[in-house]
Amino acid sequence: MEDKGRLQEVDLSSSYEAAMEALSSLISRQKRGTEPKKAGKFGLMFKYLQVAGLDKSISELKIIHVAGTKGKGSTCTFSEAILRECGLQTGLFTSPHLIDITERFRINGSDISREKFLYYFWGLWHQLKEKNADGLLMPPLFQFLTLLAFKIFLCEKVDVAIVEVGIGGRWDSTNVIKQPVVCGITSLGMDHMEILGDTIEKIAAEKAGIFKVRV
Repeated sequence: MEDKGRLQEVDLSSSYEAAMEALSSLISRQKRGTEPKKAGKFGLMFKYLQVAGLDKSISELKIIHVAGTKGKGSTCTFSEAILRECGLQTGLFTSPHLIDITERFRINGSDISREKFLYYFWGLWHQLKEKNADGLLMPPLFQFLTLLAFKIFLCEKVDVAIVEVGIGGRWDSTNVIKQPVVCGITSLGMDHMEILGDTIEKIAAEKAGIFKVRV
């Protein structure tokens, strides 16, 4: 993994605005896929992890993984605050953001600085772009942001990372986490039914996809 001490070595002249334009290019205009397409898209996350050099090191992270319809962001934030008060170095990945993309990535209770964000962003972007030339498509927006969160938390050497699911659970890009220390599901409701199903049972089954054996 890259040492954060190398921060000053990277040319940060690539502006924040350029980073936002790059992220905008990852927004998918495609309709939600069928079950096989979802599985295929999810499977690519493991390839992206490999390209980014995160496939082995991600197992070093102690992760709390949280899904749900209502309150999952609040639960993640409360959990992070409690752990930080206990003296742990924490990372928090949530969505969406209100004003600035850096709100999604918090280290020890504070949004990541723009300087560090750009450092990690362009590092990951160029890693994936190199393989893009070899035929591997760039990941959609949320997959990229998930990869970026893992990269940030590993490089910042947090003691524990709290990761909020984007949508659902089973096919969510955050579900590449194989051995979380805790899995949590908050209250469920009828939301994103075109993706998760039209009954509470179907929605619950999708959310339960984050559960892991013996966790």
